Amino acid sequence: MRRTLLAAVATALLAALPAHAREPGLWATINLCDPPTKPGAVGVRVSIPRHGTRKHRQQQWARIRIQWFDGTMWQFIGPAGDSKYKHLGHGRGTIQGGTTFTFQPPAAGQQLILRGIVDVQWRLKNKVKARAMLQTESGHADPRKPILATSKATCEISR
Repeated sequence: MRRTLLAAVATALLAALPAHAREPGLWATINLCDPPTKPGAVGVRVSIPRHGTRKHRQQQWARIRIQWFDGTMWQFIGPAGDSKYKHLGHGRGTIQGGTTFTFQPPAAGQQLILRGIVDVQWRLKNKVKARAMLQTESGHADPRKPILATSKATCEISR
């Protein structure tokens, strides 16, 4: 019980930390936002550094969920906005991965504001050893990588 409470507090604190206070290489961003070729598409990219020792490498897992802003607060979109946990890496180094979601664009004159929430886990032999929760942020664009040509905290889809 105490271990669970401490893990929950640690996760909440890590999620609340600004990017410069988190460990290097851990971030999430929106890298695709309603492009003309894929109307209503929102892509979330995550970067997860390695954990563990060379002998006990921890595998990197991520679950990406989408939230929409209802004008007052952020709300989770149901199953259509949840990637479920996916195995991204074997702990050999920092790994990147992501998911693209597609939503029905809003009616004319309306807008849809979205962001990503990413739950990260480092696992060793199917046991969670560490975790973090991130929300998408800007500042990770890389002109050398087409998949990171865009880096946003939120995605606004309007018609």
